[in-house]
Amino acid sequence: WQMVDFGGTLQPVWIVPEAHLAGWHEGSAPLGAPGNTIINGHNWPENAVFRDLYRVEAGDRIILYSGDTPSVYRVDEVLLLREAGQPLEVRQANARHILPTDDERVTLVTCHPYGQLTYRLIVIARPTESAQPGAGTQ
Repeated sequence: WQMVDFGGTLQPVWIVPEAHLAGWHEGSAPLGAPGNTIINGHNWPENAVFRDLYRVEAGDRIILYSGDTPSVYRVDEVLLLREAGQPLEVRQANARHILPTDDERVTLVTCHPYGQLTYRLIVIARPTESAQPGAGTQ
């Protein structure tokens, strides 16, 4: 997080990676550990890491790598939450999806639609024991 001045009011803003990279939220769970692993990325420009994240559906598999080690997850929820122009209470309610959890999960976060900040697209996935890393969405 970094604090940015918006019209005289300091607001916390995510420190986001370059467009072609995904960023792990410091303080969220490490990949493969109990808790909520938060990963954010851009949906634009053309080479953006989450450009096609809006295509993911419940039941899809996601394979994430920590170094050379794959972890396979099944998408449980895909949420599209309005952010632009919303009161603080709504944005805080939306943020509950990036809070710590007791169960192992991965939460992917980007903006939507392409090149805009109107909505947050949130994909929540949980580990799957039986899946083999060789197919699915990466």
